[in-house]
Amino acid sequence: MDSAGIIQVFLGIITVTVVAGFAGTLYFLSRISTALTGQLRGEVSGAAGVHEEPAPVEPAKPRGEIDPGDIGSLEEYIGAIGKKYGLASFTLATADGLLIGSTKPGSEDEAARYSYLYTQGRLQDETGAELLGIPYRGETVVGIVRPSEHLSAELMSALEQDTRNALQYWV
Repeated sequence: MDSAGIIQVFLGIITVTVVAGFAGTLYFLSRISTALTGQLRGEVSGAAGVHEEPAPVEPAKPRGEIDPGDIGSLEEYIGAIGKKYGLASFTLATADGLLIGSTKPGSEDEAARYSYLYTQGRLQDETGAELLGIPYRGETVVGIVRPSEHLSAELMSALEQDTRNALQYWV
């Protein structure tokens, strides 16, 4: 291959690299634009910059009582609680880290890790998990709650009561 052929190959590689880089940059800029548009929706209206008041956000409301007689196991009851409160996941563990039940498989490590955090006095972590201490028969059951959206204190209290009901019925 002569020098002209080598230069053509080299220029072809550079062209492909530049086009791929440009396409990647456009892709990420569109993702950033989409994310920013989602955050700003409802804050600014029109080109004149007229500010609108955002609509008040109503907290999620529990869908009603869960009847333990209609549910076949503790795992199903925990799943029903998760659906009722719109939780991404819900896990129950003993204070010493043993798994009682969970809405997601393989939660043994999570039960141990978060029970330890609870005994250290931490009630939430940086991943969004919130910890509940539920007294039951002289022991503390740790509820590891991963809400899809923030739960109000009222909903957390109702969640705790539903969990107590589950423990009383199944454990």
